[in-house]
Amino acid sequence: MRLPLKTEYACQVLAQLASTYAVGEVRQVEELAAAEGLSPNYLVQILTTLRGAGLVISRRGKYGGYLLARHPETITLAEIAAAMEGGVLIESSPGNGGKSAEKVREAWIKVNEAMMESCRQIPLTELIPPYVPLEGTDWVF
Repeated sequence: MRLPLKTEYACQVLAQLASTYAVGEVRQVEELAAAEGLSPNYLVQILTTLRGAGLVISRRGKYGGYLLARHPETITLAEIAAAMEGGVLIESSPGNGGKSAEKVREAWIKVNEAMMESCRQIPLTELIPPYVPLEGTDWVF
């Protein structure tokens, strides 16, 4: 099983936004993309989905960008996965209609439900990367 890349990238960008939530810093797409090694164009698509799910807020203008819609402690992996893909596992098609297809599908639905329950226990704050000062600064937090 693989976590969809879109969901993984959403977790990464939300962790970046969570790292500056306390100071209310608006983060620009280019900065977020560079921090996580992602394409800015692809990241905009992810942020648009997250905005639609109510997880991020966007601000327009010269100093515009993105920030979390609420405290990172209240956002869970389950909510992120649901926003991006509908769950941790992507639901498959009904299959070929074989005799065991429905039972196999039911089993995977149970697995997804169990994984989503585990994901409800993990807040976004657990994904925040350690602070690393920019080169040339000696700030200590």
